Amino acid sequence: MVSRRTTLRSAGLLLGGAGCLGGGPDADRVRWRKGISGGLALDGDDLFVLDYLTLHALSSADGERRWAIEYDDDDFERRLCLRSDIVADDRYVYLPGCDGLRALRRSDGERAWFVGSALRTGIGHAGGRVYANADDLLAIDAETGAVDWRVAVGGDRLASPAATEDGVVFVNRVDGVVAAFDADGEHRWTHRTDVETRSPTIRDGTVYVATSPDPGRAGRLLALDLADGAVRWAVDTPSPKRGTRPVADGDAVYLGCTGRDSGRLVSCSRTDGAERWTFADDNSTVYEPAVAGDRVYAGSNDDTLYALSRDGDLLWRVEMDSTVGSVAVDADRVYASSNERLVGVERD
Repeated sequence: MVSRRTTLRSAGLLLGGAGCLGGGPDADRVRWRKGISGGLALDGDDLFVLDYLTLHALSSADGERRWAIEYDDDDFERRLCLRSDIVADDRYVYLPGCDGLRALRRSDGERAWFVGSALRTGIGHAGGRVYANADDLLAIDAETGAVDWRVAVGGDRLASPAATEDGVVFVNRVDGVVAAFDADGEHRWTHRTDVETRSPTIRDGTVYVATSPDPGRAGRLLALDLADGAVRWAVDTPSPKRGTRPVADGDAVYLGCTGRDSGRLVSCSRTDGAERWTFADDNSTVYEPAVAGDRVYAGSNDDTLYALSRDGDLLWRVEMDSTVGSVAVDADRVYASSNERLVGVERD
């Protein structure tokens, strides 16, 4: 189906900044704000944000809009069809949805190709391919949109896949089936957690998978060998937040968690999983963090963006007026998307 859409150019158009940020001790760090919100994809000096049915391309320096593509509810069989976990590379922005996968030119938002298989989750991207969970696991040529291969994986509630140059790992969230495939689609291994499992992360030959044997109360973080699926280590954690994945950087892996009394951001050693520190928020959830340099940045449903050292010390906080669910970072700024707005914040 060809989507009906409108291209909105930046000339003469302003993104609103309705509402205001809370005071807080570090509010002066905010460099710009826009009245949009949604999942973030940051690549180079471009920031892409999906706000319901509109994909915005912004300048990361000042938040000015480069272009926007607006879809209509009538384009889809059901509301809330487009997914906020978008991905960008040097050519395209990949926008998953219930009707298929769109590749949009990052220069102007025009559609380059479309794969019409209903996607159930977000996508993985590596090695010149996009990997997507539809009725099958699809390996799609990132330049042309041709489906290189597909394999049946089963299950309705799948997590977003993780990919490397030579393969892909996917998870069936409810059944806890973690499976790896080679670049040609050959099955490599399967590991079963038998509990609710989040999206995987791959780093330096290790697959990090967060599980929740008792959602909202208890979790477990696993490190699996990418070559054969063998368990390198497994440690108990708070319950990992649904829709997030572990973040591995340097010698640590970080996990945003949820709980009855407070949310937690947990740092574990990548060597053996030993807990290094835990940071608690003022509500019930810390979301997937972003890591850069010697800083860790995370949003929370206590309406706050936090900056911590790699040792877990709180460095600063910016109070916002709604849940901060998505964070990205570059050399100069942290970009935080709340339920109300997007802000660019001075990093250090």
